Amino acid sequence: MDQRKFIVIGGSAAGPKTAARARRLDQNAEITILQKDADLSMASCGYPYYVGGFFDNRNMLLCTPTGVVRDPKFFLNAKGIEARTKTEVLSINRAAKSVTCKDLNTGGTDVLHYDKLALCTGATPNMPPIPGVDLEGIVTLQSMQDADFLRRIRDEGTVKKAVIIGGGLIGIETCEALQLAGIEITVVEMLPQLLTFLDWELAKIVENHVRAKGANVITHNALTEFLGEDGKLNAIKLANGTELPCGLAVVAIGVRPNSKLARAAGLEVGTLGGITVNEYMQTSDPDIYAAGDCVESLNVITGKNVHAPYGDLANLQGRVAGTNIALGNTETFPGTQQTGICKVFDYAAGTSGLSESTARKNGYDTIETVINASPDKPGFMGAKLLISKMVVDKESGKLLGFQCVGP
Repeated sequence: MDQRKFIVIGGSAAGPKTAARARRLDQNAEITILQKDADLSMASCGYPYYVGGFFDNRNMLLCTPTGVVRDPKFFLNAKGIEARTKTEVLSINRAAKSVTCKDLNTGGTDVLHYDKLALCTGATPNMPPIPGVDLEGIVTLQSMQDADFLRRIRDEGTVKKAVIIGGGLIGIETCEALQLAGIEITVVEMLPQLLTFLDWELAKIVENHVRAKGANVITHNALTEFLGEDGKLNAIKLANGTELPCGLAVVAIGVRPNSKLARAAGLEVGTLGGITVNEYMQTSDPDIYAAGDCVESLNVITGKNVHAPYGDLANLQGRVAGTNIALGNTETFPGTQQTGICKVFDYAAGTSGLSESTARKNGYDTIETVINASPDKPGFMGAKLLISKMVVDKESGKLLGFQCVGP
C-alpha cells in the first residue's frame, strides 16, 4: 500500500489532536502539521492563570502530563509526525491537492501535496473598528505571545490602571489575573450584564462579586475611542463621554472563525463565518476536514449551527477528524450543548444548555426555577452556598439548560 500523506493546518488544540489520532490509526502515513506560531499544542484556557501568576513556567501550557514540552522534536520522536512551526500556509490548491506554505524564519516557500487535509485554523479575536485601535498598549489574549506580554506587564509593575473591554469568559478571568497584581481594573461591557451565557439574576451575582474583589465594572456602555499620546495608549472614551485613564487595554469582545483559507479555496462557509462541516467533520470537499474554532457546530438542543470556541470541543472534533482521515467516515461528532465554566476570583460560574433568554429567542415557552442551595448538615464539611437555575420547556418538560454560580 502506498504511503498516504495527511496535512494538518493549525497547531493549537484541534490540529495536534487530529494528527495524533490519525497517526494512532495509520502507522504508515506521512503526517505533517503546519503551524504559524512558534508554539504547539497550547493549553489556551490556561492563559489567564499564567498571566495571573498562578504558575510561573510558561511550559506548563505546552507540556504533557508528565512534563514533556510538546515541541516539534516531541511530535517527531513520540508520534512520528513532522511539525513545522513558524510556517504560514498561503493557499490551498484543491485541484492539485496541494498547499503552498512559507517559512517565516527564512522567507522561503514550499508546496506540499496531500491525500487528506485538515483545517484547524482556530479563531481570530474581534477588534472594535474605532479610532486609536493601533496604539501601543492594546492587546488581546489569544496567543502565547499575548500571554507572555501580559505576564511581563504584570511582573514589571509599570502599569497602574488597565481596562478590560468585554465581560465574557476571557475578560473576567483576565480581570482577576491583573487585579491580583495590584493593577486598578475597570471592566467595560457594552451589554447590560457580564457573562451573557448566564441569565441576568446569576450574572448580577457575578458582577457584585467582581466589585467586592476591588474591580470596577461598567455595563451598558460602549467603547468609542482609544486615546493616546506619542503612539501610546493613555485612556479610553465611552459612549456617554466618560474618559478612563489607563496604560493597558485588554480587548476581550469575542472571536470569529478563522475561515480565510477555506473561503479562498472555495469551501462552503456558514452564515456565522465558520467552515461548514458534516457529522464526520468533513467539509464540502470530501478530501478536506475541519475541526475546532474555525468551524460551525450543531447545537443539539436547538438544531441550529453555532460558533462554539471551546477547547474541549476542539479536541473532540479533532479526534473525530483524525479518525475519519485515517479510516474513512466511521466516527461522528453529534454536536454540542455548549457547556462552559469560568473562574471568578474565588467563585465559579458554569452553564450547560440554553439560558432562559436564549431559549425564548429560539421559540421555547419556558418555566424556570432558581435554587439557593444553602447547606444544613453538610455545612461542617465545608459546603458553600450555590445559586442554580434550571430552564425547562413548558410543553414537553424537557430540561433545556442549567446554570450555577457560587464558591
